Amino acid sequence: MGLLEAVILAVVQGLTEFLPVSSSGHLVLFSYILGVNQPSIAYEVLLHFGTLIAVFIAFWRDIVALFQAGLKIISNPKAFPRLIDEDADVRMLVALCIGTIPAVIVALLLESQIEGLFAAPGLTGIVLLITGGVLFITERYSKIIALKGKSLKESVSILDGLIIGIGQAFAIVPGLSRSGTTIGFGLWRGLRREEAARFSFLLSIPAILGATVLAIGDLISGQVNASISTLIIGTIVAAITGYVAIKFLLQIIKKGRLVYFSYYVWAVGLTIIFYFYFLAG
Repeated sequence: MGLLEAVILAVVQGLTEFLPVSSSGHLVLFSYILGVNQPSIAYEVLLHFGTLIAVFIAFWRDIVALFQAGLKIISNPKAFPRLIDEDADVRMLVALCIGTIPAVIVALLLESQIEGLFAAPGLTGIVLLITGGVLFITERYSKIIALKGKSLKESVSILDGLIIGIGQAFAIVPGLSRSGTTIGFGLWRGLRREEAARFSFLLSIPAILGATVLAIGDLISGQVNASISTLIIGTIVAAITGYVAIKFLLQIIKKGRLVYFSYYVWAVGLTIIFYFYFLAG
């Protein structure tokens, strides 16, 4: 894989990691279009790591607050039950920890099967249609709730964290958007749009860190189809474009325009299905 191809994939990763259109599905698609071998899991994780940097920059205040919440728990563990009830940051931290567990279990148990899915572009097209359906239904549901005048929750509960985490576990499948699924589950749980998005972005941190740790073995053993300089440039490009995507998506969510992404992924999914099942075959 050359530098140009690596940069293009990094741009795709950065823009689609947080936009609800499935970054993994687009990486599979663009790898095929560019005629390059499917990027190694290690390289893909480094691109994810670049987008992780974007999250730290965009949400550094929240991350500092979560760190302080962790110190509160450590310094006074006996007050833990009270802190969960009274401190929104402590509750957020615990919800993030609980929400991470489902994806960890799925990743550890089904790692080889998941890697095999990345080599099936046609299947990715089908899953993209599902992503579009999730986004469409989510937007319609949230608008119905707004019309009914139902009050929305200002902060995430522990149960919210678990349910949204289950959604993130499903999104390990290429073509199913992680951000779209987690934000959707958050809206279904009655969270405000901004809070659902914030939790989704913060929930990506342990998921991406965990995937990075799992890929360290590939990096050490040299199972990466790109040079070190290419990896570094790809990571930087993914970080920059990821930050842009975060800011853009936050504006889209506030305006209630998630449904536009459903039209996009439906179009992409149908195009992929038509090509791989009717033309390429």
